[in-house]
Amino acid sequence: MKSISIIGGGFSAWLIASIFIKKKFSVNVFEGENLHFGSQQISPNGWKALTQIVDKEDIKPVFEAFNAIHIKKINSEEILELLSNYDLTNNDEVYGSISRENLVNILKQQVLSNKDVKIYSSLINHIIDSDNKIELLDTKKRIFETDFVIGADGTQGASRKFVVGSNKQTNLKKIFRAISLDTSSYNLAKKTLQILLHSQGYFVIYPTIIKNKKATNYIFVPTDNNVSPPIFDSELLNYLIPNKLNWQISLVGNNTNEITSIFKKGVFLFGEAAFPTLPHLAQGGNQILEDAIFLKDFLENNNNFNEMVESFIQNRSKQREIINQKSKIVGKALSSQKITGYFRNLAIQSKGKKLIEDIFNQVWIS
Repeated sequence: MKSISIIGGGFSAWLIASIFIKKKFSVNVFEGENLHFGSQQISPNGWKALTQIVDKEDIKPVFEAFNAIHIKKINSEEILELLSNYDLTNNDEVYGSISRENLVNILKQQVLSNKDVKIYSSLINHIIDSDNKIELLDTKKRIFETDFVIGADGTQGASRKFVVGSNKQTNLKKIFRAISLDTSSYNLAKKTLQILLHSQGYFVIYPTIIKNKKATNYIFVPTDNNVSPPIFDSELLNYLIPNKLNWQISLVGNNTNEITSIFKKGVFLFGEAAFPTLPHLAQGGNQILEDAIFLKDFLENNNNFNEMVESFIQNRSKQREIINQKSKIVGKALSSQKITGYFRNLAIQSKGKKLIEDIFNQVWIS
């Protein structure tokens, strides 16, 4: 039986592990050290994929559904102006959020139900191409041999460095993330995904469940990397966006034209390690779920690892490129300022619902 070693301990790693546990492979997971911060939006396409992998009843207790999408402007006087709203209750599709920690725990529990899976706390920092096997070297200088590697250790991990030649990216976009357990913030965000346009960038705010508590998830996308989340004097805005938020910074690849390999000498990149995704359509995690379903369906009839990878590259790479290009366009629109921002706001006010349908339905039915 061929062995597969999965590098990473985040959402992508446990997701791909859940796909392989029932196939004709010996599965090892090198989870290293991982912090599962914040929450993941699950759009209708992501929900459809997720519920093909885990039981819907396991998700529901930790899933926060959205009833509406509101797009608002924060004007110069710190007053919120509603530009458009989109009712999700008339839509048969499911849209909501789940904390990354809860999502990982559900997937991990499913993987660990297979007693043959081996879990290592090792942090892999080097991959060595040997004659017949691939060797993994961890931070404790231990060596592990394997037939194939699935690198789900992100854009800065050893897997991407081995396949691409470097894990360092240029043209990175700075994203700020935070969570709040404050009940006032949650009550203002309850059941609603809010997009707040500001002169220094835009906020995405939505309710979620963190450690069994009602919480609010925050994302701030600045106009450029020199901008930080603004501080507000308005009492109402301070309820919705507390000034005391502990913002965490993450960096995502901003070069959608960069094409790199995702497979080399038995090492296959998966998740963000393969396709760094811009955040503007909230499709990072949802597209990873769709990637997993593609692999799951392929493996139903064919356990050849190399053929699986070849089929994946041919069929999913183009789709990922299209999603990232669409995300880039949406990001430019949301970050528009001055006269361009003025006309953007007019367009949202007059045709907001149609714009949302035109943009998101193309993604949600992918």
